[in-house]
Amino acid sequence: MRQKVGIALAVAKEAKVLLLDEPTSGLDPQASNEFSTLLLRLQEQGVATLMATHDLFRAKDTGTHIGIMRQGHLLESFPATDVSYEDLEQLYLQHMHA
Repeated sequence: MRQKVGIALAVAKEAKVLLLDEPTSGLDPQASNEFSTLLLRLQEQGVATLMATHDLFRAKDTGTHIGIMRQGHLLESFPATDVSYEDLEQLYLQHMHA
């Protein structure tokens, strides 16, 4: 609920940048889908978003760029359109088990 309130405030204040930490944590699939739709709509309005998430598929659907981090270090980054869902999952798993 705290995440939802924070996002609602940012939208109401017409924030130009959103910094999100696991924003879909605890949301059911419908709410996660609605959240993604909101992010895409905000992106069209010029809002920049930096999101830390373990939800790889949601990241690919809503992001323009994806970075894989481990222990605070950026290991890899690439445009979201350059990787398939399957390859993204494999890249993530490779980096987490290295």
